[in-house]
Amino acid sequence: MVDQTRLNIALVVTDLAPSRPGGIARVATELGRSLAALGNRVVAYVLDRDDGTNPDTGGVELRRIPQFATPNPDYPVAGFSWRAFSRLACEIQTEKFDVIHSFNLNALALPWFRKRLHAAGAAAVVSSYETVMMDVRAKWTEFRDRPSAATAVQIAAELYFAVAHEKSYVRAADAVVTEDHNTRLALESLGVMSGNIRVIPSGVDLEAAASSAAPHVPAADGSRPLIGYIGRVDPRKGVQYLVRAIRTVRARIPGARLLLVGASRHGYEKVIARQIEEEGLRDCVIPIGRVPGDILPYYKLFDLIVIPSLSEGIPLTLGEAMASRRLVVATRLPGVVPFVQPPDLIHWADPGDADSLAGAIIGALEDPAREARVHRAEQFIQGYSWRDVARRHLDAYSFAIRNARDRA
Repeated sequence: MVDQTRLNIALVVTDLAPSRPGGIARVATELGRSLAALGNRVVAYVLDRDDGTNPDTGGVELRRIPQFATPNPDYPVAGFSWRAFSRLACEIQTEKFDVIHSFNLNALALPWFRKRLHAAGAAAVVSSYETVMMDVRAKWTEFRDRPSAATAVQIAAELYFAVAHEKSYVRAADAVVTEDHNTRLALESLGVMSGNIRVIPSGVDLEAAASSAAPHVPAADGSRPLIGYIGRVDPRKGVQYLVRAIRTVRARIPGARLLLVGASRHGYEKVIARQIEEEGLRDCVIPIGRVPGDILPYYKLFDLIVIPSLSEGIPLTLGEAMASRRLVVATRLPGVVPFVQPPDLIHWADPGDADSLAGAIIGALEDPAREARVHRAEQFIQGYSWRDVARRHLDAYSFAIRNARDRA
């Protein structure tokens, strides 16, 4: 069990929600809030976006890293990591952190600063929700289906990070946290000791999901059923296959419409907009873009939530849809399938297969046992509150602290 002594914890993550509503930002925000609510001191080193947003940190102190010139201002993890760890190394003697917890590529600079952190008595924890190479494979699937220069550049950049940096920073950690056993196996293949890995699925704000009410969104008015995608519009999220599936769904269920809720990177929303036009789906596939504030109420707009990802750990959208009492279609990802028990709590489709997605969507919308299925899924997700997830992280931190002392 975790030592109940109050810990000083530093989070290294480019953004907190809602300044960026993506998965890592939301995980770091909810985890930080819950750790603070449990009596720990939590400081987050974040990029100063200077965009006027003031995230509700829930007791998490902020240390803002000034903006800097970078070829990718939306996702500047390399430059941010060096600047955040440099500042940490300068401040750690006065801040007296017990744990430095960085997320995915935000941990890139860790190997160069680990000795200084250990000398100051701080353990290093890295969250790896999927390896960089897993993301590369997903983007390669997208490139083969729809080649583009932007996707090729992303693949090249991530291959560099995978080859040059990933092994170093995951091995430098005193503990590595991941969401699923498939990513655990990938981390072990990178040389991370099995005993240093902790599998902790992300949490859900159960109360907020259950009590939220659907916002008024004019695009949601009209024919039903209404199918929802909530997340980043990104190649590895499989949105292109979901859009393609809607034509088949409409042939069977003429009133069906799809709303895409979420922003994109690298201009990918233009690719999806062009696909919608090319396939003649402008009247029934509607991009909403980034939404302000809390995302949870948007689940209540929909009859069905679809998660068409090509690669990831356990999507936040999955648990949030279950807690919001919504039907779910998800792709059979190696990390997700073992998590959903029993597997018939949701409907399944094959990754990167529009026909399979269409069949699963039709099956879900015509499911005679939908109410019972939704109720069982809601009961299943009750064991994954953010407070429970924070306690599991505290256990991982305690292990990391002991491991750091042994490795010093």
